[in-house]
Amino acid sequence: MTDLALSSLTDVILACELLFLAGLAFRTDVESGSPAWLWAIYLTVSGIATALGAIDHGFFEPIDHPGHGAMKFATRATLAVGAVILLLTSARQFLSSLWTRVVVAAGLVALAATLWVNWTSDDLLAVVAMNAVGMLLALVLHLFNLRTGRGSSMMCVGIVLSIAASSLVFSGGNGFFGLGLYGTMHVALMPAALALFLGGLKLRRTRSGEAPA
Repeated sequence: MTDLALSSLTDVILACELLFLAGLAFRTDVESGSPAWLWAIYLTVSGIATALGAIDHGFFEPIDHPGHGAMKFATRATLAVGAVILLLTSARQFLSSLWTRVVVAAGLVALAATLWVNWTSDDLLAVVAMNAVGMLLALVLHLFNLRTGRGSSMMCVGIVLSIAASSLVFSGGNGFFGLGLYGTMHVALMPAALALFLGGLKLRRTRSGEAPA
């Protein structure tokens, strides 16, 4: 199998995992708009982005189809939207309403800039940077709130694993076990996704709750 085929196949498996976990995250006791509900949305959007990547790598990119550019943009745009949802989730869980609005406003500005950059040029780094900011903010907030019981150590593990897996893209080489570089990254993201899901189980299930001033 070619590297693209392996990338598409592992993307399909990862997408199925993410969407399955998203379904589990939409529990009956989770209130709409709560951090736990937003986290389920984040997992769903991540699964959709992964599925779009699988379609692109499997059907469009190998034959240089005219729709390859549009599919690549759709995949990256969906990932960028997911980064904003991640920011909102962290803000709703830990920050006051004022700081939540500030964080979301900054995220929307970054989203617009990221979409514009990827519409006008091929710049994966803009999407990676946006996701990294969302992940790092979530990591810091969870770490600082571990002692209060509002943070999740499993979420921290999932974030660290996700960052480590994603960084494989910039390592070069051909990946491991004959999976290719992107196939290796997708496989590495599978345990990270499970850890993120488990960490999300600790998020607040109601829309309102205590937040620092």
